[in-house]
Amino acid sequence: MKPIFFIIIFLIFVKPSYTQNAPEHFTRDRTYDVLHYKLNIAVDIKNKTCIGDVNIKLVPLRMSTDEIQFDAGEMEIKNLRLGMKHLDYEHRKDTLFVRLDKIYNFTDTLSITISYSVKSPKKGLYFIIPDSGYPNKQYQVWSQGAAEDNHYWFPCYDFPNDRSTSEMIVTVDDKYTAISNGKLIEIKKDKNNKTATYHWFEGKTHPSYLISLIIGEYVELKDSSDNVPISNYVYKHQQADVYRSFGKTPKMIKFFSQKIGYPYPWEKFGQAVVSDFIYGGMENVSIVTLTDYTIHDSRAHLDYSSDGLVAHELAHQWFGDLLTCKDWSHAWLNEGFATYFENLFREFDLGKDDAAKEILDAQIVLRNIDQDEKRRPMVCNKYNYPMDLFDTRIYGKGAVVLNMLRYFLGDGLFWKAVNHYVNKYAFQCVETNDFKVAIEEATGYNLYWFFDQWVYKSGCPTFNVVTKWDKSSQKVYVTIKQTQKIDSLTGIFKTPIDIQVWTNGIPETYRVMVERAEETFSFPSYRQPDLVIFDKGSKILKKVNQEKTVNEWIFQLEHADDGVDRLMAIDELHWYQDSTNVLLSLSKAALDDPFWAVRQEAVLALGEVKRSEITETLLRAYGDQDSRVRSACVGVLGNFKGEKVINTLKYAFKSDSSYFVVASALRSLMKIDSANQKMYLKEAIQRNSHGEIIRRTALESLSERNDEDALNTIFSQTKYGVDQNIRIQAIKILTSGWGQRDDVFYNILKMIHDPNFAVRRTVISSLGEIGDLRALEPLKKILNEEQDSRVINDINEAIQKIKSMNKVNN
Repeated sequence: MKPIFFIIIFLIFVKPSYTQNAPEHFTRDRTYDVLHYKLNIAVDIKNKTCIGDVNIKLVPLRMSTDEIQFDAGEMEIKNLRLGMKHLDYEHRKDTLFVRLDKIYNFTDTLSITISYSVKSPKKGLYFIIPDSGYPNKQYQVWSQGAAEDNHYWFPCYDFPNDRSTSEMIVTVDDKYTAISNGKLIEIKKDKNNKTATYHWFEGKTHPSYLISLIIGEYVELKDSSDNVPISNYVYKHQQADVYRSFGKTPKMIKFFSQKIGYPYPWEKFGQAVVSDFIYGGMENVSIVTLTDYTIHDSRAHLDYSSDGLVAHELAHQWFGDLLTCKDWSHAWLNEGFATYFENLFREFDLGKDDAAKEILDAQIVLRNIDQDEKRRPMVCNKYNYPMDLFDTRIYGKGAVVLNMLRYFLGDGLFWKAVNHYVNKYAFQCVETNDFKVAIEEATGYNLYWFFDQWVYKSGCPTFNVVTKWDKSSQKVYVTIKQTQKIDSLTGIFKTPIDIQVWTNGIPETYRVMVERAEETFSFPSYRQPDLVIFDKGSKILKKVNQEKTVNEWIFQLEHADDGVDRLMAIDELHWYQDSTNVLLSLSKAALDDPFWAVRQEAVLALGEVKRSEITETLLRAYGDQDSRVRSACVGVLGNFKGEKVINTLKYAFKSDSSYFVVASALRSLMKIDSANQKMYLKEAIQRNSHGEIIRRTALESLSERNDEDALNTIFSQTKYGVDQNIRIQAIKILTSGWGQRDDVFYNILKMIHDPNFAVRRTVISSLGEIGDLRALEPLKKILNEEQDSRVINDINEAIQKIKSMNKVNN
């Protein structure tokens, strides 16, 4: 599963969830083992109904079994049979109690058929229907089983510690395509009733939450990777753009299969796009569900790629599907692995600097959120809802931890361990200790300490690093002191560290093992070192305090091998804007560094400098081939004046091939060419772009006018029927700029029941930011109605914010 990405403006991915006071959860006891699910259903999209049978073949796990309990949400149970025998049953809340006709034991195989119907289920199965606001929306049905939602549309055992095969026989209107897991056995057409019945069969075991159903009007575009058939299901109008989004899929399958040491495990790899999806993607076995926003045109491709999303969901076909976490407390084995393998493909495809920057970005987020009540280990069984755990503490930290493991073991042993883990536990449910044991079996290392500090506990080391060169011994001494707060979740860390010493322009890298509160290491250096880099390449999750001179930071920017080390040098050098040497070094980096992110950051740092000579450097940097660098250039040119600047910005706004560059140019023009603001806004409002980045930027710029006309225009963009990206942006702008006005507050409050999932979350968050006591009762009311755990958490957080702002006691 991949969280929603740039389309949703607020970052659901890193939003903190609170677990300290939540109840403990443990792996669910099973009283039976499901062997096979066979759904034979008819789905009526317009009436939002699913009617039919599910046959569940199972084996009892107890000596004397006279009752079976299935998970079943609000649905009508019409009949229940064991073979041809009718069985008594009771349906209470989310549990279906089935009384068997006699006592069975673990030598018996039972085949239970449940006839049922469900209409507009609360969760699990979503019906997408056009309406007056969005008349062009396609009719669709799609399922979303994670974490435990599939039992809202068919009875099942809905927990990840059981695996079975599955079968989907589904009848739909013949204009629709029905897509599911596994192999397509047949399609039967009924011309009289104008229906089509699709029969899919998944012959390899998987948890019930990975059973998928997607119905809609699709074209299938086929591809392959060796012997793996690939099916891409998209809308007819998206055909020309499909391979821009999915074209690297065959390359990914080959890469993952080779590196993991286990061939792609399923009958096919399918990708189907859907409307209004509540995530970026979902890894259903052999057929992943993706947001339809991921299909994009050639201009958007300059700034945006589907590769990360595709790689993430593809990696799940091994990690999450082939091997599945036994309970949700170990969900990092699914999400952390998928996130890291997404990063590994980035390294393979784009190079080590791109991959290292992604790891560094995750490290920065992690060390900033690990505070107070937000702290929790990566393996955590305290939660209110399973989805509470699905944030960057398992996604980003999982990737960071696996990267540190690879760093410690080295590539050879790391891949040997991964190969052994996957082959040993294929088609099984796993927990973290299984992975640890597999590493130990493959490498001989006892990694108790590694898992204890990084996986079962929280926090990261804070290193105070002091370097001192001793002329008499011709050595440089590096003293490392750990200063993080020690408590039950965080201790003294043990970790390898690469220390690079540059002497007379020549680097030498030494690996040391840090494991005490304070220790000193020495390295040969026949003269004062030019530079000492602590943790070369930023492999370790940490905070660091290391004093360096300006000349040392300049040297690091100009000579460090790793792009992330050069990025960190820029982060320090931007404080020294009065230094001519610093500006020369930043200018050179902005124009010549081989890594786009370094050029981008150097441009941003130069943009803070109010000196005329910087203008020429920025104008030259605008010629960069990478749109991310050009976007940074036109963004900071708004801090400068002059005819050349305005002409360059006008050109970027009218003619640049990148949507993001156009949007950045608009922001700058609104700042420095006030006489033509209305003209720029009028043109921007009329321009289409992927994710509506240009119109969204126009709304931001309009808000700076802070007048009634601006307010009315922005408010008009919140209405149902406007693109969700624009609606979300408009709501956030209203909240930050006019949230204390009664009319704005009430208009936002009216949207609290909005049918759009992302918009509803934005409204709830905005009410919390506004802090008006009048929102408390409406929020409490929808709290009792809401089903999605993420929205429930949003509501609780908004209520607490409002109470805190108004000093209301619980």
